Amino acid sequence: MIRAVLLALALAQAAQADTPLRPAEDWTMAPFPGLAVTGSLNPPAIFIGPPDNPTWSIDFWIPSFAVHPSPDGQHVLISPASGNLLGWSGDPDETVLWLYRAPGEEIANVPLRALIRPRAMERTTSHHVWITGYRWSENGWAFETPDGRAWHFGTDLTLSRR
Repeated sequence: MIRAVLLALALAQAAQADTPLRPAEDWTMAPFPGLAVTGSLNPPAIFIGPPDNPTWSIDFWIPSFAVHPSPDGQHVLISPASGNLLGWSGDPDETVLWLYRAPGEEIANVPLRALIRPRAMERTTSHHVWITGYRWSENGWAFETPDGRAWHFGTDLTLSRR
């Protein structure tokens, strides 16, 4: 009886693992009052600005949880579409953060090696945890890496440990 239940559970989990991902779709988030960030598939772009009239854009599409705007809507920090997980290739020079400013100019990018030694990343079943969530703090984004280091990436292009 127990074997039958375990087999049924294993088969159910395997079926879920093979379930196709939902198709990509447009999305909108409103992280701060008076500011909306919209991901559009057609054209593939991210639009930033007031909810009814975006003022600037970045020419690509990415899932919403990887886009981190400043409260004034003048800067956007972008992290990998997988959020805090990397299907890490083993390349410490892999870019993990991009900073854009209005009107859509990339002004900085940060490779993984600038934040954490690859061996210090936490391993999940199929990915590596490279960072915790982001929050806006003091004219930039505050976050931590799994090795316990606190970081601040400012709109003035400074990357510092806190």
